[in-house]
Amino acid sequence: MSTIEFRSLTGKDVNELFDLLNSLSEEAKKFFHPHPFDKRTLKQIGLSKKDHYFVLTVNKKIIGYSMLRLFGYEIPSYGACIRNGYERQGYGMMLTERTIQKVIELGYKEMILTVHKDNIPAIKLYEKTGFKKILTNHKTTEIKMKKSLAPKFFF
Repeated sequence: MSTIEFRSLTGKDVNELFDLLNSLSEEAKKFFHPHPFDKRTLKQIGLSKKDHYFVLTVNKKIIGYSMLRLFGYEIPSYGACIRNGYERQGYGMMLTERTIQKVIELGYKEMILTVHKDNIPAIKLYEKTGFKKILTNHKTTEIKMKKSLAPKFFF
């Protein structure tokens, strides 16, 4: 039986995260490029106090990486990737759902993301988890999506 853990990224994760990011397929790198994949940048990320970074592990191996970046705004921007060879096995959904739960725990009312229009599996996953398309930029081929985390009241 596999042991799955979702936790905050630590400085100890830099080497394994470096390997994960640099072993992504060329297609995945086309879609996921939020920051440079060098060790210096990853060490800085591990020390970040303004943004939130997480890993999903299976049997203590990092297979997923997610982030909530603020860029000086009040709405966190979500990004994620899954290790090459672990895609389309439900880990992306698990990582997204657990990150959404973390957003709620941190007290945010909504979250946003940007996804490449050709990244159909990611778009479908985001829609399944409640994200709605709010803007399509035809010049950059990006779609902006938003998820409201406000409680819904029914009368």
